[in-house]
Amino acid sequence: MQRLWPILLLLCITRVYAQTNTPLRTKEDTSGISSKILLVPFQPMMYFSDADQDLSRFSKMGEPQIRNELRNQLDLNIYHQLLPAFDVVDLLRANSLDGEKDLNRIYACTRYTLYSSKQKKAYMEEKGKEETSRVKAFLEKYSRKSKDQTFWICDSAVMLGMLTEREIFPYLFRKYNHQYILFITQFEIGTSNKNTIEWLKQDYKREYTIHYNLFDKTGDLLRAETLTIKAGPENNVKQIADLYLRVIGARLKEIMIVAEK
Repeated sequence: MQRLWPILLLLCITRVYAQTNTPLRTKEDTSGISSKILLVPFQPMMYFSDADQDLSRFSKMGEPQIRNELRNQLDLNIYHQLLPAFDVVDLLRANSLDGEKDLNRIYACTRYTLYSSKQKKAYMEEKGKEETSRVKAFLEKYSRKSKDQTFWICDSAVMLGMLTEREIFPYLFRKYNHQYILFITQFEIGTSNKNTIEWLKQDYKREYTIHYNLFDKTGDLLRAETLTIKAGPENNVKQIADLYLRVIGARLKEIMIVAEK
């Protein structure tokens, strides 16, 4: 057994080195260890919805439980969509790492403010950064071009989560050794065609929107956009997660892969 210790130690060192130096896996190449993302779900107070009463009635849950379950389902879908391409630490589920304590520390030092495309342009010029052709092509593909579009990405009026504690980024990096922080800053449910007749017939449409910020390990903001998907009148939380939140997670993974290039 004593002879095995040097071999086991060498394997552990090799794995740690690979985790910090191996590039991102893509859909076409899922071998090896990927870049690490620290996933931060939205703060419960950053949930905005006009649908909770109906969701509660049809899902047979109280409204606080509906809000909690949707937060959980969004986080879970993003986590599972990212996982084939990234090494992901989800602070909502990192119990063995005391993730909830770190999550509360992040929320405590976060100041929310709206971030416009004009501010984004000024920020990138200040940092001497320019979006790659791949990113531009991706954003153009999903920019809103018509009212009939079912999914779109927008970079105006994004909720920016500014982490004001000076030591928070170095602290998180020392603990998690990540390359990126993906912070979901806001979640919205909006219902259209909301008049009495259509409401009684459940003949209405909804939109689900998330706001996200992508930071590097030092705290530099890399991306900030909203993702919106048009939906039907579903009032069952599981159906909503399967039909819409899963798609949002998949699109977010695509953004991460393109932005990594």
